[in-house]
Amino acid sequence: MDAESTSVLANETHFTNVVVNILDNAIKYSPEAPPKIDVYTENVGTNIILKIKDQGSGMSKAAVKRVFEKFYREHTGNIHNVKGHGLGLAYVKRIVDDHQGYITVESEKDKGSTFTVRLPLIS
Repeated sequence: MDAESTSVLANETHFTNVVVNILDNAIKYSPEAPPKIDVYTENVGTNIILKIKDQGSGMSKAAVKRVFEKFYREHTGNIHNVKGHGLGLAYVKRIVDDHQGYITVESEKDKGSTFTVRLPLIS
């Protein structure tokens, strides 16, 4: 954790759910047990950046473009026994947006995903 300034104005319950949802997905889509997940923080300008990086199954480029849409789930056939309705990351995006933040994802099939959340610091 490299961020020196960490104070943000956030709803504790909802923002905890944001972090838990991203971590839960990293665990669910990681083939090895225990999964390797890295969490980083840093300050950039007047923002705090939170990065959660996994080494899981990753997503296709098409899935990356749609992963924050309600009810979207990438078709994986029977590769993963992962249940869900495609609402978790849509909720995550909504909460981050409601906190005047931004969320992005970088991913490559079979190489994992990195979710980056940027939130404004309290000045």
